[in-house]
Amino acid sequence: MNATSSLVKLQDVDTQLLEISELLGDLPVKVEELTKEEQQLKEDINQRKDRMKEIDLEVSKKDLLVQDLTSKIDKLKDQLFLVKTNRQYDAISHEIDFRKEKLNNIETRELELVEEKDNLISETEERENNLESLTKDLHNRKTNLESLLTESSEKKNSLAAERSDIIKDLSAPVITKYDRVFAARDGVAVVETFGASCGGCGSIVPPQKIAELKQNKILQSCDVCSRFLYWPANNK
Repeated sequence: MNATSSLVKLQDVDTQLLEISELLGDLPVKVEELTKEEQQLKEDINQRKDRMKEIDLEVSKKDLLVQDLTSKIDKLKDQLFLVKTNRQYDAISHEIDFRKEKLNNIETRELELVEEKDNLISETEERENNLESLTKDLHNRKTNLESLLTESSEKKNSLAAERSDIIKDLSAPVITKYDRVFAARDGVAVVETFGASCGGCGSIVPPQKIAELKQNKILQSCDVCSRFLYWPANNK
């Protein structure tokens, strides 16, 4: 098999491999993105639930403080009826005011914590709903991907083995050029000639090059698009 025939076969194999990749489309990337998004959402939900536990603990502690302060304030109020001097009365009143202010601050903080927890509950429920939808979507995409991979795996492996055999017949410079053109020309690096025109870009191929293509002895490329050219058997 000469170099031109090897290139034609290589193009055919790579076209089939490209079709397999296109069959999968962006599904592998989308599955990876959704997997990361699912993990981030789970972490976010867990963090919010952890914060709600912290709030419950903090509120419980503040409830105890409220009970303690309320009890002490009530006792101080009872003492007001027992004092005998204005100085004692003022001192106890000052202590009551101090503890009332402290109590008020604690109760205000408790309200803030309750409000924070309410918001967290609402946000967590929303995220859990989003997670449920995302997980279903991810499951369906994974199932589809696994099915496509299973279907294409055997064919892809066979083509990869065939490709390895083909490139053994080609020189390193030819393979390098082929790969470069393949990448630059949307996966088409080898084209036939139509009459005297390049099958890739439609440019006119010089007569001398046409004559050499017919002899099929040396590799020729289009002067415009750089694709490898070959003369098909049915071309007159």
